[in-house]
Amino acid sequence: MPFPPTPMVIRCPFCGQPVQVQVRQIIDVSEEPHLKRLLLAGRLNAFVCPRCGNRVSFATPFLYHDPDKELAFVFIPIQANLKEADRQRIVGQFTDAILRQLPREKRKAYLLQPKEFFTIQSLLEAILRADGYTDEDLRAMEERTLLLQRILNARRIEDAEELIRENVEKIDAEFFRLFHEALTTVQEEGSAEEFARIMAIRDRLLELTPYGQTVRSRTQIIEKFTRAPSGESLLEALLEAPDPETRQTLVALGRPFLDYRFFQNLTRRIEEAEAAGKQEEAERLIALRREILEAREAVDQEIRRVYEERARLIRELLSAPSERELQERLVQRIAEIDDIFFDVLQMNIEAALEAGDTRLAQALNLLGQIAMAILQQTLPPELRLLNALLNARSEEHRRQILERNRRLLTSQFQQWLQQMETRMREEGRAEMAEQIAAIRSLAEQVAATPTILRPS
Repeated sequence: MPFPPTPMVIRCPFCGQPVQVQVRQIIDVSEEPHLKRLLLAGRLNAFVCPRCGNRVSFATPFLYHDPDKELAFVFIPIQANLKEADRQRIVGQFTDAILRQLPREKRKAYLLQPKEFFTIQSLLEAILRADGYTDEDLRAMEERTLLLQRILNARRIEDAEELIRENVEKIDAEFFRLFHEALTTVQEEGSAEEFARIMAIRDRLLELTPYGQTVRSRTQIIEKFTRAPSGESLLEALLEAPDPETRQTLVALGRPFLDYRFFQNLTRRIEEAEAAGKQEEAERLIALRREILEAREAVDQEIRRVYEERARLIRELLSAPSERELQERLVQRIAEIDDIFFDVLQMNIEAALEAGDTRLAQALNLLGQIAMAILQQTLPPELRLLNALLNARSEEHRRQILERNRRLLTSQFQQWLQQMETRMREEGRAEMAEQIAAIRSLAEQVAATPTILRPS
């Protein structure tokens, strides 16, 4: 099970304001993989001061545990100036906490001698080397990470914009990958205001950098297809796509349309180009057909792999000896409880009913109910509210939900909804974007309407 954070009061070094924060002392990436993203993005054990608005990162000892790679790293900040006996005591406490939670068969020797690090940089380098990064990769990543942190920590959007303009040549695909990891982390933290601020920076990155403009062009092509999905619109989008990454995304989104008729239309275009003597165009289309076939096969293989994994997970969960054990297993595997999980679960329920096995169908239904409840509990309030609104039976039902949650209808929540709508469109999920747009409009109406006081 995940290790809970420890509440502490930290004084802001900029203005002296005491702030209560949640401090992570044990990071088990098998239980909470998002904490690794937080650490790599420089956002673990950090807070934004509510008084002065500065972002504060504070150095405190913690243990980093990755059982898959058999890594046990302890960070003890050099500025703590601890004696050897105190360092060993802290290491021992962390190790004991990990060992107590692990089953006997998983208590391996590497946990008894965790490696100590006295600077965050040396710890991060060790983690990344274990992920396969070379020294050259690390140097390049360090430069990008430092630039990213400077941009994200800018107090004003104008300051972030200036940094972007000064470093346009350094903002490439890898930089955007790191940026989106940071964005995902902020979204998981559930801060609507911070998410809106980071999305505003993202808008500047898309507008002011050559790679950002390529991403924006890619997004427009994908959104054009998802607004009117068909075999014909998919083919037009693939012909217009500027790079392999865009075409791979289109193939994944448009997989149901890659049928006999689609390839028949593409072949007809090849033949027309050859008949018109446009050999270069014909060769481009032939290469495109080959690329689409390869991408389709890769998509199909990945889909099969994930569905098989979720089927195995369901079998493991059903073997839990008690409901409490089932809940614990679900919490441990929460990252795998996704749309595909529920899709496979529903297929299993239907198969059980067809076979007349009502007992299995009931067990699967119970599993789905418990999984959904746990999933809801792990979400920030804003996401829980959005999920409830998306699942509402009607607009009137949505209005009732919004009325009950007026305290969440802040300007930051409205900004967050707008950013979520934009993100859904960029990911090609036009239908979801329209639903969020409708919810945002209704939320604005409810927030603007005075609360009706009821007699006591």
